[in-house]
Amino acid sequence: MQVNGYNGYSASLYGQTQAATTRKGWGTAAGPTTDTAAVTDFLAEAKKTPAERLRDDWLARHKMTEDELKSMPSDKREAIEKEIAEELKRKLTGQDAKRGAVMNLTA
Repeated sequence: MQVNGYNGYSASLYGQTQAATTRKGWGTAAGPTTDTAAVTDFLAEAKKTPAERLRDDWLARHKMTEDELKSMPSDKREAIEKEIAEELKRKLTGQDAKRGAVMNLTA
């Protein structure tokens, strides 16, 4: 029994896969292109350490930039640096997750 149209279907699939591999950046030895701003921003964020991410998050929550922090008087800057370090320590040791938690000690 012969199924009509099967050869046309497989030929169209073959044509689609050939077209997909010849697109710019796809299927080449060089790999996909990485010249977009979004990719650059993503890679910069991915390369940050957890401490750097926490610091950036703290500054964003307090509507502050690194430049503003650097331009502060040394005593204020040291107090903020100490607060960031304490938050980092809490998160790394798991103390942040335990704060405010209710435990049932009767079990």
